[in-house]
Parts: sequence; C-alpha cells; structure tokens
Amino acid sequence: MITLIKISWRNIWRNRTRSLVIMIAIVLGLMGGVFSAGMRLGIETQQFKETVETQISHIQLHHPEFIANPEARFRINDGFSIAEQIMNKPWVEVANPRTVFDGMVASANMNAGVRIKGIDPHMEALTTGLDELLEDGTYFEQEGRLPSVIIGQRLARELKAETGSRIILTFQDIHGEIISSSFRVEGVYSIASPSFEERTVFVRASELNEIIGDQEAVTEIALLINNLDDYQQRTAELKELFPDAEVRNWADMAPSLHYSLEFLNQNLAWMLSIIILGVSFGLLNTILMSVLERVNELGVLMAIGMKRVKVFSMVVLETTLLSIVGGSFGLLASFFMVKLLNINGIDMAGAGGAGLEEFGYSSIVFLEVPPNFYFDVGVLVVIFAILASIYPAWKAIRLSPAQAVRQE
Repeated sequence: MITLIKISWRNIWRNRTRSLVIMIAIVLGLMGGVFSAGMRLGIETQQFKETVETQISHIQLHHPEFIANPEARFRINDGFSIAEQIMNKPWVEVANPRTVFDGMVASANMNAGVRIKGIDPHMEALTTGLDELLEDGTYFEQEGRLPSVIIGQRLARELKAETGSRIILTFQDIHGEIISSSFRVEGVYSIASPSFEERTVFVRASELNEIIGDQEAVTEIALLINNLDDYQQRTAELKELFPDAEVRNWADMAPSLHYSLEFLNQNLAWMLSIIILGVSFGLLNTILMSVLERVNELGVLMAIGMKRVKVFSMVVLETTLLSIVGGSFGLLASFFMVKLLNINGIDMAGAGGAGLEEFGYSSIVFLEVPPNFYFDVGVLVVIFAILASIYPAWKAIRLSPAQAVRQE
C-alpha cells in the first residue's frame, strides 16, 4: 500500500502545471464556499443575538391573558417564588422576573406608545446585557427626586430628550386605572433593532410596582438556559410544572427568525455541495486526461502482472491525494481569511448594508464559521473526490493490455 501511495504521489507531479491548477481551483472554491457560509452564518448569528439574547431571551412565562392584553392586572401569581423555583433548576442560567406592560411616553415635544419594562438592574444585566448597551448616561446609579428611566436612542431623538431630561409615562395600575408619573432619563441605550429602540423603556421594578399598587407584581419571567438546543424540551417541562402560565420559547416569539435559521442550515449544505461538486468535475477531468495520456503505461503495468484492483486503487489514490493537498491548503487559507476579515468586520454600509439596520441587522458583519464546519467541509471534499475518481479508474481497468501497449 505504501508503494502504491508513493507511485500515485509521483504520478500527480508528472504534470505539475495541471496538478497545481486543479489544486488552486480547490483552494479558491473552498475559500469562496467558506466566505459565503461565514457571511450568512454571521448575519444570522448577529440577528439571533440581537433578537433573542438581547430582547426576548430563550423562554418566557406570562399570565395566559397577558399576550393579548399586556396590562399590569394580568400578573403571574407568586411570580417571585416561581422565578426562584425555576432558578434552582440545573439547566437554568438566569430566571429574571419583570413587571412589563404597555403604556405611553410623553415629552414637551411629542408622545408615543411604548412597552415599559420594570426590571431588577442586576438581573437584567445578566439576562440581556442592558448595562453594556448604553451609549450615554449611567445604568441605574442615580437616586434623585424622580425615578430613573433608560430609553433607546431613536426614542430619545423622537422625544428630543437626553440624559437628565424629564419625561412622563402613562399606564394602567393593577385595577385598570390610568396613572401618569414623571421620570428622569438616566441613560440612553443603542441596539440594532429600530423598533425595539423606539418602543422599549426600562425602569426599576421596585419603583414601578410601587406606582401600580403591588410591590410583588410580576408579569413576565425571562429565562436563559445553559444548552439552547434543549429549548423545546425545557419549554415542555415548564408547561408541565406551571400549567396556569403561558410558556413560550424564542421560536414561538420570533417564528420568522426560527424559519430563517432552519432554512439557512439546509441552504448551506446545498450551497457547499454544489461548490464542491463543481470542483469535483474539475478533478474528474484532470484525472481522466491523466489516464488517457498513460494508456500505454497502464497497459504495460497490467501486462506484467499488476492486478486491475491495484490500477483502480492507484487512480483513486491520485485523486484523493490531490483533494487532500488542495483541500488542506484551501481550509487553511479559509481559516486565515476569516481571522483577517473579522479583525474589524466587513462594513456593508457602502454596498447598501446600512439599510439592513432598518430590519434589525448590523451593517458591520463578522464571519461566523464554527470549528467543526472546516472538518465537515474537508470530509465532503474527500468524499466527492473519491466519487469523481471512480469513472477515470473504471476507464483505466477496462483497458485491454494487448491493445494498450501498442497504443502510442
């Protein structure tokens, strides 16, 4: 076998130019495939982080009527106790109780509908990283005469408000009575989703609960779990534990994103298969030309006793070695390409990427290529190469030694 590998390796370099051309084709094909896959995965990963991890979390619990009517009166009974019970589960990272409902915000310039989130600042930082999203101001550090509120950049522009400005929030208390209360803007956050920036404000839950008349009010429990792949199983477990609550996971709350990610997984497999298939046809052509150029030589080998199975194996080995060398260089070049491009990210603003922000995508894209992706691509290259070598190898063993030795 070792001898056969050495012969195959030497046969590859009998025509250096042709072998180098097909190797370069493999390298460029793999780089193009990895770049396309990394770009798409990067965009979807950023969208997932922005939508799920920053906005809605992995799983949420609500009162059954809260989804249709997000009001303070639809509270989760013993919400803090339930959150503590969930937090004790080994698969739960964070269980964050919030007081969430819809209301209005007003300044001297305009008013708008908003979702008011009453939070525990520490728990919210663990859940969504809100403290790291601030562009201006501080994160619930001030203790002034008016309670603090943190608003989005776009909402701040619409209200013509800035840190230190006074705004008024209007909402219903637990009895359905309309209440208006003044707040002082302590911080301004920024996020890729314009609708979230325009419609979501954060206040301390302790201060908001005092205003609505129930210090123990909880209308939402947001969860992060350790293993996101188990989100459906964990959702089912929580539904069994708390049958009186409405339990939804991120796929239920963001179905379009879930569909997009499912489609992406299938699309990437097809895209890479097509790219590698195209490269494989180049390999097939190269090896077939090599076999046809060596008809006389192959005839002599079979005439002096070389078995057809060894001739077949030799041709397959030549193709496999070509694919392994070209694939190795291609994956190595792809790895360094991804590292280089991710230093600053790819700015899509010049190509119209700024419009992506209107749909919740960042215009700066970082390629996302999991380590196992390189291994999977490498295996695919070798498999397709072996398949591509079957026809040239079959042509080689069908040669008649008597006729082949006489062919010039």
